Amino acid sequence: MRTPAAHYIAYLRPRTFVPTFLLAATGYAASPRRPASTIACVTDLAILFATYSVLLWGGANAFNSAEDQDRGPVNLLPDPPPTPPGLAPFGIAVQVFAIGVAALRGWRPAAIVAASVVASVFYSWRGAPWRRGKEIGVVDNLINATGTGFAAIALGYAITPAPIDARIVLIALAFTVATFGGVPTSQIFQLTPADTYETARNYASLLGARATLRVGALLFVAHVALLAAVGWPPRGLALAAWVGWAVLALAASGHSLEWSRNPFQKPYERMTRQFGMMMMSQTLWALAAWLTTSPGA
Repeated sequence: MRTPAAHYIAYLRPRTFVPTFLLAATGYAASPRRPASTIACVTDLAILFATYSVLLWGGANAFNSAEDQDRGPVNLLPDPPPTPPGLAPFGIAVQVFAIGVAALRGWRPAAIVAASVVASVFYSWRGAPWRRGKEIGVVDNLINATGTGFAAIALGYAITPAPIDARIVLIALAFTVATFGGVPTSQIFQLTPADTYETARNYASLLGARATLRVGALLFVAHVALLAAVGWPPRGLALAAWVGWAVLALAASGHSLEWSRNPFQKPYERMTRQFGMMMMSQTLWALAAWLTTSPGA
């Protein structure tokens, strides 16, 4: 019996497409060389959405699920279908296709996507001659944070002709710091107080849930400091959005610190709240950046 195509599509985890698009769109918003034409901007964003959210992120999800042999609920895929045959090569093929789509905007985005595909394979491949990245504490979080921070920002920026400069490097670093501090909360809700690094090999089990959350609180403050060093809008809606970003990012820091007092109390609810604050704060910063860098701003 032929496996329904919907089973393969499900493992791309379509529910992640919109929230992950925000990550890459932030880099696009920060570019001072976006086209003035609305149609050209929409075309750029469509290519960015297809490249990062659907193909690169979706393909990485599919490959990881194949290597993990996921059977039960996974992140934003609460009721996965039976794992279809050939899911691993499907995931790789989808990611490789992302390189080709990115190349529509030149060699810079294609190189960023190609490097991300290599990181995805290192992170997930169970049959490799090395211990896979997701089972090495700190390395696992560094790959996740770089993929959702530095690589996402750089990709969104690089599909425009803007030159790479210290400003965009600092912006990408700032969001990498934030995701390094916040993403491990998705590991904490899967841990139990009895887990150790030997039973759950990841960043959160290596540091311990309480220390992970306290480090996260510090990193959110560092994130605000780094982006404040980039500068802020002088007035108007852009300034209001920037202030909203800073308030929410600092609130995420406070939330992480408060959560550390009892890490295993309602961890899923707290993780959801933390991610909500992170996504909303990034949305506000991206809005401020878009308004500030728009032609004629």
